[in-house]
Amino acid sequence: MTQPSRKLSPRATALLSASDQERIAHINHPLFINYPRASELLAEMEDLLEHPRTNRMPNLLLVGRSNNGKTEILSEFMKRHPADEQLDQETIYAPVIYIQAPPGPSEHLFLNKMLLMLGIVVKVNETPDRKLLQLMEVMRQIGTRVLLLDELNALLAGSVTKQRFFLNMLKYLSNELQISIVAAGTQDAIQAVKSDAQIESRFPLRRLPRWQEGDNFRRLLASFEYTLPLKEASSLQKVDLARKLFGMSEGVIGELSNIIRSAAQHAIKTGEERITSDVIDNCPYVTRKSDQGDEPL
Repeated sequence: MTQPSRKLSPRATALLSASDQERIAHINHPLFINYPRASELLAEMEDLLEHPRTNRMPNLLLVGRSNNGKTEILSEFMKRHPADEQLDQETIYAPVIYIQAPPGPSEHLFLNKMLLMLGIVVKVNETPDRKLLQLMEVMRQIGTRVLLLDELNALLAGSVTKQRFFLNMLKYLSNELQISIVAAGTQDAIQAVKSDAQIESRFPLRRLPRWQEGDNFRRLLASFEYTLPLKEASSLQKVDLARKLFGMSEGVIGELSNIIRSAAQHAIKTGEERITSDVIDNCPYVTRKSDQGDEPL
């Protein structure tokens, strides 16, 4: 029996009477948890989208450790502003574009990836200059206003000279198209941007710190539980479970999500229908990490 006082999302509530397979599939599906810091950053990105076009458009640099929610925030913003096919004009309107930075400051690979993503045939013998002009023309046609560039820290795989060249290409794109760029990466992304003082001034830093144990973390756990179609309350925010989950995840939201989702699936498969300390210890994600010789969770 479900507990009357328990709060679940409408979708999770509707799934309580569904099959185990359907509920597990729902848990497997990536789901964005809109916590306060994420809401702040998304609101700031909305401001960029609505910003009047100027010669010096505002940008952002999101920095946080690996698996701490940067990509999820970019993906959520992209989801909120999907490409829209304009049938009357026989074109596509794409106000927001997402791309992952190439493994190294390679303008060739970046331009090729961008063009291919936009459905443009890439000619092997085309010069980078020509590809850049072609990309800019397409982005104008589809009305791009914000470019999301993930894993900016990958630029450090190349020389400082190549890093500066790549960053100046981004500055040129922003200036010519009058678009904003939201870049994201680990701490190394700061070092990459600092290779050019002008570029650094254009990318104000926004950090995604690790979570700290306390009320905010417990509210985050309640937000996770709100989405889980389990037939019994887990009360993840209670002190003992909250402390256990914080220690296991080390305050990293991606790790926390992996643990909770695996534990929720295990709770369904075993008939427990709630996440307990034992369920967490025996869920596949945790046992797999132990078998691989990782640090004890």
